[in-house]
Amino acid sequence: MEKSYAQKYASLEGQHWWFRARRLLLRDLLARLAWPRQPRILEIGVGSGYNLLEIYPSDARLDGIEPDEALAKLAAARSPTPVFQASIDRLPSEIRDGFYDGVTMFDVLEHIQDDARALQIVNRKLKPGGRVVLSVPAYLWLWGQQDVANQHYRRYTLRELRRKLQAADFTVERMTYFNTLLFPPIAAIRLIARYGRRPHAQEGDFIYARNASSSVLLTIFVAERALLRYVNFPFGVSLFAAARKP
Repeated sequence: MEKSYAQKYASLEGQHWWFRARRLLLRDLLARLAWPRQPRILEIGVGSGYNLLEIYPSDARLDGIEPDEALAKLAAARSPTPVFQASIDRLPSEIRDGFYDGVTMFDVLEHIQDDARALQIVNRKLKPGGRVVLSVPAYLWLWGQQDVANQHYRRYTLRELRRKLQAADFTVERMTYFNTLLFPPIAAIRLIARYGRRPHAQEGDFIYARNASSSVLLTIFVAERALLRYVNFPFGVSLFAAARKP
């Protein structure tokens, strides 16, 4: 992530409708997974730390990893969770093998050049029967300035993500697309931007839909929670996956 964009990201993460809605959806999806009592969960890529406060089971024992120094400091100051400035290929000794009931990566895997190796490292950190839970952006044809600003390497399809999880010795529990109700306008904006005027790379999609429209978009996005309790969506702007280590 570009340094100047990381500073804006920290501000956006607290207030922007997309981040707020995503946290509500993730909290609901995580709550519907079967966790042991007081699960030990490692979040890789905590950003400025809002997830640590809002989406996990109330009794979870959390650790956090964030490669960006400024964001790691913000996350550590925001919550009592231990947050280490580190990357997945250079984890501190405190992040032990076979220690966690869950490892989460929300919109992180696409930032890692060798995503296959990253999933293998995650597998080593989990207890037998532990799970990885992640979200990633969907469809390479939706590539846009948001991906450039965030220094993404790729976007995923459900089939591709399933294959990579299975190759890392995970058994998929659940996979679904999400951010589906807003898929048509988001896809249209991405395609129009590809051939017309583009927002500055440091802002990406966040230049759109501010102020007056934010509450409407938040309501539409959050409405997916009720549907996701019963069905998996066949398409969407993002993908959610939960998979277990044997």
